[in-house]
Amino acid sequence: MKRKYSIFLVVLLILYSVSFLEKGNNKIEEETLVTTFNDSNFQPIQVNVNTWGTVSNSFSSLEDMRNLSQKITDALEIYHFDNIEEKDSESLKEITVVRVSKNAKTTVKVQSIKYDTASTYLIIDIILYDKYKGLVYLKEKLDEIYAQNGIISNTNITIMGNMDGNLTREEKEKVCQRIMRNINAKVEDVYDTGKIYSAYGYTRLIDDYIVSNNKKINVNCAFRYNEYEDKTYLYFATPLITVEY
Repeated sequence: MKRKYSIFLVVLLILYSVSFLEKGNNKIEEETLVTTFNDSNFQPIQVNVNTWGTVSNSFSSLEDMRNLSQKITDALEIYHFDNIEEKDSESLKEITVVRVSKNAKTTVKVQSIKYDTASTYLIIDIILYDKYKGLVYLKEKLDEIYAQNGIISNTNITIMGNMDGNLTREEKEKVCQRIMRNINAKVEDVYDTGKIYSAYGYTRLIDDYIVSNNKKINVNCAFRYNEYEDKTYLYFATPLITVEY
């Protein structure tokens, strides 16, 4: 059975004591990611930018959520959608809109949750296919949109690529060590199941970081092998991988 490992907003809140402590020069950080990935010899496939923030500490109405969703998609200059989905229950309200194009897939989600406490979140997830050129501009645009709406944004960027063959554990470890070394990162933790190899590290070259188990983390590299394709996939992210692998 294929196992999928995902880190979603709720998982982050439960499993990690997360603190985004500093905001630095975003342009330098994005360029650092791209340069480091290019040195890995993996063929780039896509870039995922996942941004989220707390809109309010209340259980929002669907009308307010629709208004916010439209405001965000207008800011992204998205006026036609491939899919619109709404959920409405006593504990969860959610509006999700999706736009797919040749070069990108954009998902805008407004989610309101009420359990012991209530909160409303804005999540924007964008996948760029076969290119890095728009990454810096996109990150700056998303930061601007969140700021204009009075929302503090938290962003995860994941670059994905592949190469032919099934890398051994030693080969994966060498690639990951080279990546970490190229950005002056110290490996803080390694997760290895035999099928999944994932390393977490910290570098001063990237200002944003989270705190997990009293350790600073802001870079994450992981591998998985696709037997059908006979390809090994590399995921390189800051601060954490937020896509399924």
